[in-house]
Amino acid sequence: MSKVKYIEANYTQVLQYDLEDLDIDWKDVKDYWVRWGKLSIELKNGDIIEEDNYHECDTDWKSPNEVQAFDENFYEVKLTEDELWTEIK
Repeated sequence: MSKVKYIEANYTQVLQYDLEDLDIDWKDVKDYWVRWGKLSIELKNGDIIEEDNYHECDTDWKSPNEVQAFDENFYEVKLTEDELWTEIK
């Protein structure tokens, strides 16, 4: 079994856009995308509506969404929680 060298804790942060405020008929939407916190909605008539919702968010650091262990070559090492803490010590 490979020796654990790195532990990664992954956290998720969500941005939400309220489309009701934009008064868009979804049948008129051709495409949409989000980049750098800005929602862009391309309409079938070629217009693009942009809604900026970026803000520095406080992340709840209490509990990560996922914790992974990796060896020195960044291959994931599957360990039980007890094995992981034994390996780290």
